[in-house]
Amino acid sequence: MRFNPFKFILLFSIVFTFASCDWLDTITDEPSTNPCFVSLKFAANDTVEGLEDAKFTLEWDETLNDSVIVNLDSLPYNTDVTRVIPTFTFYSSSAATLYTDSMGVVKDTITLTGTDTINFDRSSMKIKNIAEDEVTEKTYPLKVNVHKVEPELYQWNKVVNNIYTHAGSSQKALLINDSIYFFVNSGLNNSLYKSPDGRKWSDRVILSELPGSAEIRNIVKFKTKLYLVSEGTKLYSSANGINWTSADFVTEDYIFVNMLYEFNSKLWAIVKVKSDNSYRFATSVDGVTWIIIGKIPENFPVGDYAALSFASRTNQPKMLIAGGVNAAGELLNNIWSSENGSYWVDFSRENQTLGSLAGISVVVYDDKLLLFGGADENREVVDNFYMVSIDEGLSWSAPDTTYNQLQQLIITPTASGPDTAYVNYEPRYLQTALVKDKEIILIGGRDRSRVYTDVWTGRLNRLSFLIQD
Repeated sequence: MRFNPFKFILLFSIVFTFASCDWLDTITDEPSTNPCFVSLKFAANDTVEGLEDAKFTLEWDETLNDSVIVNLDSLPYNTDVTRVIPTFTFYSSSAATLYTDSMGVVKDTITLTGTDTINFDRSSMKIKNIAEDEVTEKTYPLKVNVHKVEPELYQWNKVVNNIYTHAGSSQKALLINDSIYFFVNSGLNNSLYKSPDGRKWSDRVILSELPGSAEIRNIVKFKTKLYLVSEGTKLYSSANGINWTSADFVTEDYIFVNMLYEFNSKLWAIVKVKSDNSYRFATSVDGVTWIIIGKIPENFPVGDYAALSFASRTNQPKMLIAGGVNAAGELLNNIWSSENGSYWVDFSRENQTLGSLAGISVVVYDDKLLLFGGADENREVVDNFYMVSIDEGLSWSAPDTTYNQLQQLIITPTASGPDTAYVNYEPRYLQTALVKDKEIILIGGRDRSRVYTDVWTGRLNRLSFLIQD
């Protein structure tokens, strides 16, 4: 049930009118004629946690065309509401009756005494209150909401088997203007597929202006354009992902190694200085003019890393670089963090919970960092291909498999009842992980022998609830 501020104003007016119907009860000894609802509370129960925390209010229900007594923030999953002691408060009351109304048939009538144990696990419940004058009455529909699903459970689904079937092993997906752009390189040519949600994809578009040697995985979005480096000296840019132009940097005293990300209104890259073969950071405010700002730290990755810029819990901009290989080609287990791009902290010196990984993806979801994929130095997919960090990358652990397993539940009806089975997400690396509309989207990837072109989606149940803390 969505909260409508305009209807709330109307509702408040209605409640205020009824509340103000004390004007009918002038300061006399006449019995009150106001039967209106004030509050509902549940008594604490030693065996049912959280009952006393339920907060009820009046909410306008469009379907019923009536004001409903309801707890907008549902009680926790599996809360037992079959034996509850309620306390109703009205402006005045001579008698209050709780009943169910099924297709206009009144049944299960209970006259409330204040000590009644009531089963609220029923539909079509109503309460009728008669004012102190024993004549004026008001009836309210009553709803006790209990979450029907476990809020901390992740729901995973394989939504696409194959985006494409042609050759193409290098992949990169980006979220651009609320659409997903999926780039594929076959070694000979480059292709683009687009989707609004990861489920339905456009036809293939051949990107004829990009060379077959283009390293698709270093495409980065900056402001209104996409940028891609190729062969160290060419920087390609595109406003739509289809039409690309190139700028030649062959005369510069550096070559491009990889794009990093957009951060603090600048495009960031790793370059190699020709004079001393040192690896350095470079920034640009327009994608045309670049400034070399300093050497990369020792054991900082130059390829096969995951790069992420995000807002920290203190709402400060932050950058994260995870895994990858250094300039010597050595596989790293480092997690690097920075708030300005110049000073970097190596989390691996404090915490060694993440192994050496290449080809991983990291996203922010539910105030956590989620890591997907990863390969070892032999390009074998590692066992810990799905990890979680609750401290912005400092430490990592496997997810709680009670609530979060990367698998899809399949329920098949049979004559003897539903048959359940699970389809597991196949471990891989070099996949893309995105977050869109409170949903995690995993696209493609590969292992040592196979290229994946499927799409998986995952969502935390709690993030689907309309009312959130």
